Parts: sequence; C-alpha cells; structure tokens
Amino acid sequence: MLRKLHLIPALCALVLAAATQAQTTVPEGSKPVPRADVPVQARMSMHVGALVLEDLKQYVTDDEKLGALYLRMLLLAKQEAIAASCAGYDLDKDRRVTLMLRTMRPLAEGMENGVASANLQRGLRQYNTLLGGELAQFAYEPTGYCNAAEDLVKELGEYPEAESMLVLKSGS
Repeated sequence: MLRKLHLIPALCALVLAAATQAQTTVPEGSKPVPRADVPVQARMSMHVGALVLEDLKQYVTDDEKLGALYLRMLLLAKQEAIAASCAGYDLDKDRRVTLMLRTMRPLAEGMENGVASANLQRGLRQYNTLLGGELAQFAYEPTGYCNAAEDLVKELGEYPEAESMLVLKSGS
C-alpha cells in the first residue's frame, strides 16, 4: 500500500525535477554530467518534458495542478504509445476517453456553449507532444520500451479502479 502511495508523487517529482534541471545551470562546486553519460531515452524524455512544462506553465499557474495535469497526460501518452507499438497491448478506449476528459477538465474551465478554449487546445497539443516523445523512445529501443510496459501495467493496476490511470489491456 505504501508503495502505491509513493509511485505517482515520485514520478511527478522526478519528471518536474528533471525538466527543471535540464533548464538550469550546474550548481556551484559541482561538475556537469557529460552528455554522453545520460542515456538517449532519458535525454529525450527530459527535453520533451521540459518543452511541454514550459508551455503548460503559461496558463496553468498553480504548481500542484500543473504537476497533476502533466503526470496524468504523461501516463496516458505512455500507455497510448505502448498500445500502438508493443505487441500484446490494446487500449480500453472507453476508459481512455473518460480519463482524458477528467485530465483535461481543468483546462476546459470557462468554456462557453461548447466552444473549445484556447487552453484546452494547447493542452491537447502538448499531450500529442508527449505522445510523440514516447513514440520516439520506442523507436530508439523497442525491446526495452515494451519490456517496461509490463511493469507499468502492474504498478498502475495496483490502484483501486476509481484512482487508477490504467487504460492498457494486455494479452490481446
């Protein structure tokens, strides 16, 4: 149970810290990590994450909301990339739509008469940026990416249905 409570905040903190660190200078007295020592997939993830966060920060000013929005978007994009790229996985499309609507709800606040807001459109564009980053990571190392999918399904599947972000179905 304790492990479940730490997964989402830990992932969020890791991604936000990596994105922030990717944009800052090296602290005084420390040595920068040579670029060659950072795995390509980690560099891809940090770069895409930093770009998405920079755009989202312009219209989601509450850091808590920003972190939750970013993490939910990332988890959904990762699962969509897995379903599109890895054998044996498919999306629960109804659940995906429900979770996507719940994820994007804060961006849709203030919409009038069904007219799409600029913030919602920007959020969807950033979701697709995350999806593209995930697909690039798969293209770089397909076997490792798909092997990690099993762990993701297991971790997300441990949450109660109402709290789970799991939209992948395995064994198809």
